[in-house]
Amino acid sequence: MRLLLFRQRNFRNLALEALRPPPGLFALVGGNGQGKTSLLWAWHLALGGEVPGTLGDLVRFGEREAWLFAEVETELGLYRVEQRLAPEGREVRLNGKPVGLRALWELPGSVLVLPEDVEIVLGPKEARRAFLDRLLSRFSRRYAALLSAYEKALRQRNALLKAGGNGLAVWDRELSRYGEEILALRKRFLRRFEPLFQEVHRALAPGEAGLRLEASVEGSLLEALQARREEELLRGQTLVGPHRDDLVVLFQGRPAHRYASRGEAKALALALRLAEHRLLAEHHGEPPLLLVDEWSEELDEPRRQAVLRYAQDLPQAALAGLQAPEGVVVCSVQGGVVLCPGG
Repeated sequence: MRLLLFRQRNFRNLALEALRPPPGLFALVGGNGQGKTSLLWAWHLALGGEVPGTLGDLVRFGEREAWLFAEVETELGLYRVEQRLAPEGREVRLNGKPVGLRALWELPGSVLVLPEDVEIVLGPKEARRAFLDRLLSRFSRRYAALLSAYEKALRQRNALLKAGGNGLAVWDRELSRYGEEILALRKRFLRRFEPLFQEVHRALAPGEAGLRLEASVEGSLLEALQARREEELLRGQTLVGPHRDDLVVLFQGRPAHRYASRGEAKALALALRLAEHRLLAEHHGEPPLLLVDEWSEELDEPRRQAVLRYAQDLPQAALAGLQAPEGVVVCSVQGGVVLCPGG
């Protein structure tokens, strides 16, 4: 997939109106605070992705809303995506028609690699679980629907626990029905994703990598809920279920969040994102747009070369940083303005 044309208004510190990004691999080069990250975030959002922070944080200070437009070329044809971003929500149009955000997931989209990705590996289990849930939801409407239903049931059950527990039996059954299917889908997905992750990591760094899903309960979730009932009533919250699971990233057979160095964790986090990119490419039959922020500062030389080898074979990929790889087309970013050859 290729991004042919991008337009924007009032998105963070961007000052450009229209841009035609180059095909193939190119670099976004500029000093700190000049708009490189804002541009990558804008592209990723326009193609259906998510970025850190709230929608209100993405609108230029003093403005009520931001507007993004992307024209993309896929093997199935041209698509035009428009989005309006405001503190109260996000409106999406595809080829001029209002759609939900999930409609954009039918396109290859983009994969955004950020320095903060290291927290997926080193941070709390909520970050790893969120990574798994977002990725799995892109491939399975069923999973996204189950996750939404589970979260609603969980809120209801927690409210009853805080109120004394009357009527818990109904929500025990609801939570168990959704939760056991969520766990089964997670395990099935990881059987497909883990080999890609291991293969990508071998190209980036020495050392054996792996993934392990640590479930808060094995067997019947309903029985586990009933067994923890007294403790849950005391604490006013549900203590077992998929919302308590952890996707443990392994390095040399040990949990990386406990034993890996920051450099090793960076390689693992990068491998997760590139494996995500490969999986989306297999699923759609064509690669998504690859967007890598701070590539020259966050990665050492062997990993920079590994990323370059991977990106050079893609229809389009952008590497943002203070410097560009040798022989790569350069787009200059300064004061929110982007200048590309021919763009």
